[in-house]
Order: sequence, then C-alpha cells, then structure tokens
Amino acid sequence: MSFDAAASVAPSLPRLAATISNPVVGQLAPGVSTELSRPLRGLGSFVLVLVAGALVLRLRQSYVDESVNAILDSPATAVLYGIAGYMIVGIVGLYGATTLARLSVAGGVFVRIAILVSSVFVLVLTSFGFLVVGTLVTDTLSNRQPVLGLLIGASLSAVLWVLFSPAGSIVSSLAIAAFGIGGAARLWIHSERTVETELGGR
Repeated sequence: MSFDAAASVAPSLPRLAATISNPVVGQLAPGVSTELSRPLRGLGSFVLVLVAGALVLRLRQSYVDESVNAILDSPATAVLYGIAGYMIVGIVGLYGATTLARLSVAGGVFVRIAILVSSVFVLVLTSFGFLVVGTLVTDTLSNRQPVLGLLIGASLSAVLWVLFSPAGSIVSSLAIAAFGIGGAARLWIHSERTVETELGGR
C-alpha cells in the first residue's frame, strides 16, 4: 500500500477501530490482567528487542546504516516521520483485519491472525527503531557499531520498562522508536511519492 493509498484510508480510521475494538480488547485482556514486576518487564523488553534487532541485523543491516544517515540529514523531522510510519502500519492493520473479518463465518479467526501478525510487525518495527537509536549513539560518540548499538537500544528499552508504569513505558518506547524509524520512514514515503510522480508524468 502506497503512502497516498494509506492517506486515503485515514479518514475511515475511527470507524475501522470501532469495528474491531471488541476483538482487540478480547485478545489483550488476558495479557493486561497478568501483572509482571518492573524488572521482569524490563528483562522481557530487553530480550525481545535484542532478538528482533539481531534478526534485522542478520537480514538487512544496510537498512540500519541508511536509516542513521537519513536521521543525520534531517533529525528535526525524524519523530514526525516515525509517527507517520506507525500510523500507516496501524491503518493497514485495521483495514486488513476488517476485510478479513468479512470474508466468512471464520472472520473472528482471521481477525486474531491479523492482530497477531500486526503485533509481530510492530514489535520488529519498534526493535528496529531502538537498534537505529543505539547505533546513532555509537556513531555520535565514536565509530558506528550496529552490534553495540543493538545492545544500547535493548538496554534503553529495558530501562524504560523498569522506570515507568506500563502506559508510560509504552508511550516513551514508541516515541524513541519513532525517532529511530523516522529516517527509514522518510526515505520510504518520498521514494513512494517519487515513483508515483514519475509514472503519472508518462
């Protein structure tokens, strides 16, 4: 889905959210009711970011360098583009879930699958954001070291979950991750619009 296509769906976001709010709440309720101590939440966040970030480094380390360079080119807009990236993912996830829900009587199963896939994607995206932020720190202090950056990013995510309440941890984690993915989101959004502009001019 291109940036313009996602933008065209944006006005219907409240209606889409209302449509799947009950299934989403039903899926999240058991997890919310399970109280973990702050150290355990921090450890869990550290491990998740470390594993997902290591997967990104293994498969697409070049994306990390490109994202760091893009942030350095325009650090002031990184958070805004990162938020836009999360919004696009959310819109696509909501649209996909509601579309699958209408396919058959097994729509509820499809919604659960869509929620699971979307959650995994958001986890990887957030881990990528922390990885980029950590790598940016190493680049600023000395030489760029993505592996060390991953450790810094995972540690930062753990600290947030130890210091803050769950709600505060989620907000602060998404804010930092949004800055981290902002460079990649800016490159993707402008590349999408450039391709569409070129095709439209033919």
